[in-house]
Amino acid sequence: MGKIKSAINIQTSVGFLEGCRMAEHNRHWLATHHQLQTITFHLLKTTAPEAITVSQLCAAAHINRSTFYAHYQDVFDLVDQTQASKRQELLSEFADTAKFQHHSFLDQTSLQEFLLFIRQNGWFYQIVLRTRNDFPIQEGFDQLYRLLIVPVKKRHPEISDDEALYYFVAFQSSFTMILRRWSENNYDLAPNKVATIIINSLPYLLHANLYSSRAQ
Repeated sequence: MGKIKSAINIQTSVGFLEGCRMAEHNRHWLATHHQLQTITFHLLKTTAPEAITVSQLCAAAHINRSTFYAHYQDVFDLVDQTQASKRQELLSEFADTAKFQHHSFLDQTSLQEFLLFIRQNGWFYQIVLRTRNDFPIQEGFDQLYRLLIVPVKKRHPEISDDEALYYFVAFQSSFTMILRRWSENNYDLAPNKVATIIINSLPYLLHANLYSSRAQ
């Protein structure tokens, strides 16, 4: 009986130690994963994505190439994941502020606050917007869809889901291109003017539904 207990205790100890080693490995892996993104984020301030090299990143992170490739396929994969993580982080900060201040996004005040946020992180969004043709703020897609399309569907039940999505795509396209031009011109226009342009560029059906309902 004593031998059985000893064997069980040994197995338990081995399992515990193995669990600790695995947890430590996971912590180290995540730390390296995030460290590479942090290094990349700071490099992007002064270096074009295509000019960043694996050797440069490995030297900065004090890792070898095999460790790098255990985390990312290549530099462009790292840049994409870095941008996505930073976008999520920045948008979460803005969302917390907007929620606290009761912003609804598509009114003049909310848009101005959002555009100020974009300009404050201007260099980063210049990189994000440089090559994008789709909506650069995927984190807000569902909320904006509910804000713009759901009320239209209620007032115009004859419009199919597919047709409604075309209106939303039109909004996405104009919004993205306006932000891109603004960033390319180094955020020259005041945010309140850009907000007005975005509102006025809404497809007629969306604009009429959004602002006529607020006027009632």
